[in-house]
Amino acid sequence: MMNLRLPQSPMATSIARAFGAGALALASLAMASHASAAVVTINGPIAVPATFDGLYLNLATGATGTSALGTAGWDINPYLAGTALSFFWNSGSTPGAGGVATAATGGQYIDLPIGSVVSSTSTFTAITATTATVQFQTPGTHILGFRFFNENVGAINYGFMTLTSGGTNGFPLTIDSWSYEDTGMAIAVPEPASALMLAAGALAIGAVRKRRQRLNQA
Repeated sequence: MMNLRLPQSPMATSIARAFGAGALALASLAMASHASAAVVTINGPIAVPATFDGLYLNLATGATGTSALGTAGWDINPYLAGTALSFFWNSGSTPGAGGVATAATGGQYIDLPIGSVVSSTSTFTAITATTATVQFQTPGTHILGFRFFNENVGAINYGFMTLTSGGTNGFPLTIDSWSYEDTGMAIAVPEPASALMLAAGALAIGAVRKRRQRLNQA
């Protein structure tokens, strides 16, 4: 069996002492990921009203509202269009917001599998029709790839959103979380366990930082 030896930074060593030997690899992974990428994750849950207005969401800030005018910088608007879920996008930017789909001019939005990569080479569309969201109108958890204009960095960003539907028309609908890469690079949909590990690593690093701040202030 090959033994993997990871570099031991002072922060990683502190985490290992606090959380056990297994935390060392986790801390090193989290810090390496942070150094090479800038992935932002915003967690819900956020309930989407089963109405024609639905929910307007700013992907960069997490702000929500029930109208376009009342939600500054909104990017995506899931709503109940007649009898089923549909998506409305803010396409005022170039190349504009949209979801990963089977064809740039139509087709269905894709329910992405684990390992999918969302990037500038993905096929996006901003079509608004219940026939385009069929894969998201079935009960269960779904993953929607997207692009949007991030006003915080002034660039198009790529990401993915996890949604849970409880009915055959897409509702009740909950946005569980979404992640995006804020440097404009590609982003991959991770295994659920990997996502939890990275989140735990970030929490561990934050705990160590807070402890150090308290010690420095003492």
